Amino acid sequence: MGLRTTAAVAATPESRPAPRVEKMTSGAVELIITADPAQVHLDRDILLSIKTIAPSNITVRLPPLDNRLTGFTLSGAFDREPTAQAGTIAHEHCFRLTPLVAAEYRLAPMAVTYTDASRPTAPESWFATRAIVFGVAPIGNEHPGASRRDAASIRDIRGPVWIYPAFKTVAGWMAILALMGVGAWALYRLSRRVHRAIQLRRMSPRERALNQLVELLKQDLVGKGKIKEFYIGLTMIVRCYIEGAHSIRAPEQTTEEFLVTAANNSSFKPEVVKKLKVFLQTSDLVKFAVYHPGKEIIDQTLATAGDYIDTDEEFQQKEKEA
Repeated sequence: MGLRTTAAVAATPESRPAPRVEKMTSGAVELIITADPAQVHLDRDILLSIKTIAPSNITVRLPPLDNRLTGFTLSGAFDREPTAQAGTIAHEHCFRLTPLVAAEYRLAPMAVTYTDASRPTAPESWFATRAIVFGVAPIGNEHPGASRRDAASIRDIRGPVWIYPAFKTVAGWMAILALMGVGAWALYRLSRRVHRAIQLRRMSPRERALNQLVELLKQDLVGKGKIKEFYIGLTMIVRCYIEGAHSIRAPEQTTEEFLVTAANNSSFKPEVVKKLKVFLQTSDLVKFAVYHPGKEIIDQTLATAGDYIDTDEEFQQKEKEA
């Protein structure tokens, strides 16, 4: 019993490429394989139809298809209703093949079996189909069903279009930039303070106190009416100078405690203790008794502090000896 095969791609109008058709016959059995589209398009499935036409007394069986495919994955299968004509019955089995990225697209040969149901003792017969290799449509070709045009004529209608970011995205970036700016400003201020603190620690008590007096005057607290804040800063400068120059913990003592300590310390002459007493008591009145001194008293207090720091003979003598 011979096997005859024919292959055809029928010519159809330009609007739609014809499917691929493979016909095979073996005795009274005819097998028709149809692939639509005829070539592989990576963005489109292929509908593969296998139709068997045989007399009504012959039963035709197909082998499983999934292990016969190369470059495809079987995405679905269904059977159409059998049709009878002139003593024959046609069975059509349809398969949806999804192409993968592969070097070859192929349907391997299949062993199709058939038996004569009218003869219980009739042996099972079979025939093999031939391999079907699918070509790949060139990239740039249009989808099946579209009119043919030169692929070189395909081009972008418009160039890239700028899409403005969403408001939330812009707001988020602005918030991040603002935080970075605040962080940089805080880091700058901190670095200045650290640098300033290092400079002050490297100065002698006299240099440090005179430098702090200059910084206090730059704040213009008196001109702003902040007399109390001015006296607090001024007395702290003097007390810190005494602590650094004479090792007396003046910032932690009350005025009376400091005056008693100074009177019993040979580093302080009686006239110096007298001036410091007037200076500290005046400052206490401003800080604790809501005393509002006039400009003359303020200038005199500032002069007393500056003269004491600048002309502290005992500390100058220590510096010379060192």
